[in-house]
Amino acid sequence: MKIKVEPFERMRRFEYIVPLIYISLLIIGIFMVRTATYGEYIEDNYYKQIIFSILGIIVFFFTYFLKERILKSIIPHLYGITLLLLIYVLFFERARYGARRWIRIGPVGIQPSHLFLMFTLVILAKYLSEKNKKAYYILSFTTLIGLALIFKQPDLGMTLFTFTLWFLLTYVSGQHEKTWKTSLFLMLFSMPFAFYFMQDYQRARIIGFLFPEKNAAGVAYNTLQSIKAIGSGGLFGKGYLNGFMNLSNFVPEDHNDFITAVIGEELGFLGIILIIFLYALLIYRLYIYAQKTERKFWKYIYFGTIVIIYLHVYENIGMNLGIMPVTGVPLPLISYGGSQIITFSFLLGLATKGIATTEIFTEDNYLDNE
Repeated sequence: MKIKVEPFERMRRFEYIVPLIYISLLIIGIFMVRTATYGEYIEDNYYKQIIFSILGIIVFFFTYFLKERILKSIIPHLYGITLLLLIYVLFFERARYGARRWIRIGPVGIQPSHLFLMFTLVILAKYLSEKNKKAYYILSFTTLIGLALIFKQPDLGMTLFTFTLWFLLTYVSGQHEKTWKTSLFLMLFSMPFAFYFMQDYQRARIIGFLFPEKNAAGVAYNTLQSIKAIGSGGLFGKGYLNGFMNLSNFVPEDHNDFITAVIGEELGFLGIILIIFLYALLIYRLYIYAQKTERKFWKYIYFGTIVIIYLHVYENIGMNLGIMPVTGVPLPLISYGGSQIITFSFLLGLATKGIATTEIFTEDNYLDNE
């Protein structure tokens, strides 16, 4: 028997908490980018952030209403296109700030590494749920190529995130044990050697992280200024648009990598706690549904989304507090940037779709929502 889910039925099953958190983070991001760029030459980034957020909401609901059958049929093509974009950006785009990460389209830039991360999650969930060994090994090989391209950009953070996602999803699937064990061993074994293949500024960042006091005027400057800004905010903060270090531009990249410093200075320790609470609640909701669903594809989607969100939040807040090295990782949906907003909008829209779908179907009675 074939069961069809009408649009009104899907809306009746709509998970409201995840979208509410999603919208809340977007709104917070707009306001924080506004104060981070207030009075600066990049003040128009505030208006771009609004446009990015609107586009993100469109992507969220487009993904929510996209049929699973169609998604699974097009995801290999999207993955392949993104892999080609990684090749293009590395060999044909001009370096900016010492890296080739962006494809410029007019006044905005696209980071293919973000798209590669999210499409890797979906296609990996597809092949693992189908137990398609041949496709999985081909995917693992192409993902390795993607990792090499991202590392070469260079983007150490996204390289580690993509590998971690691939490794953990393979691990929780209970499949390909020899593959993930071998990959983990090779990854750990190669890490000391990878240090010598890094760019000079990447090595300097790691050294600055280990010895910040000796590099206070150099590579550790951003981190130390971020710590000062957060500390000066105290418990309740100095108030919106009243952060002295923010408005005086003492914290570079405060609209992007170091936006947590702006939150800490103007909204205080409680502001950072509120942000962490929203992410924790989001992760908790996804974890609940990952435990409930009987369908492996959606279980992997929920789990992978949790991994991606957690890694981004931990690294961004960690580098703002000086407990993690600086890697240029944005705070999801809050930091300035269209690529990360589109990425997390897609992932959360997909997760919300999965929740509505798997609330109706189980593994036994599900055929496909066509």
